[in-house]
Amino acid sequence: MSESEFERKVKEAMDNVVRTHQHDHPLYQETRIHHQIIDSENERAAFVLFEQIDTDRCTPEGEGWLGDQYRYSVWYVEGNNAPRMIYEDHAWIRNSVSALTGSRGRDASISLCELLEDGVIAEITPEGAEGGTFAKTKVKITLDGRIEEPKDLDFVEQAENLVKRIAPRLGYDYVRDVKRLPGRNVAAIVFGTENGSTYGFDTVYLVWENKDGELMHEVITDSKVTKDYLSIGGLREEGGKIIINVGGETYMREIEELLG
Repeated sequence: MSESEFERKVKEAMDNVVRTHQHDHPLYQETRIHHQIIDSENERAAFVLFEQIDTDRCTPEGEGWLGDQYRYSVWYVEGNNAPRMIYEDHAWIRNSVSALTGSRGRDASISLCELLEDGVIAEITPEGAEGGTFAKTKVKITLDGRIEEPKDLDFVEQAENLVKRIAPRLGYDYVRDVKRLPGRNVAAIVFGTENGSTYGFDTVYLVWENKDGELMHEVITDSKVTKDYLSIGGLREEGGKIIINVGGETYMREIEELLG
């Protein structure tokens, strides 16, 4: 099968999925392809389908209490086989913070990063993450829909993924700063947590890989009281200690205690 023929068949299949997943509602956005990857040489492809599946708005200009509910689904195509859905996520989201929930909701959008023989590498928003636009984690989605840690992530990417999963959230949340200790699987990460208007704070995490290859973490400090923006002034190893400089303060941890 030539490259152009495979691409044509995949695009026809995508068009059919879009057509059969339209929702007839005057306030809904149209169903469409959000993202796609086509590997003509190996005759496989994947795409993300966007659908609006609910709204509590009464007018096009309104926002409602919850806003709109969007679904993003990942579909996989092999050879001449029909597309099959391997994963989906859906959530309510609105443009501003809701007076009812105190939240904007969650951005459930999915972006494809890489196409694999046994699944895809994608960026998704962790469950329970409010907002989520800036807190997406890179994961592997297998053909049977399981979520796994990608094997080829470097240490810093793994550390960022961990922090994004555990950090507190208010709706506008993101990794603000990262520094890795040279020659070690140790990193200091600043995670910003904000509600988008009146309140926000930073948390500084130390993340390291222990002797068993497991990722560990510890909160070094935060600015919940002062609301200050924090930055990592330095991360170094000296005299058997890991020294972290944050906002004019110095924190130390014993290397032997952390790494074994």
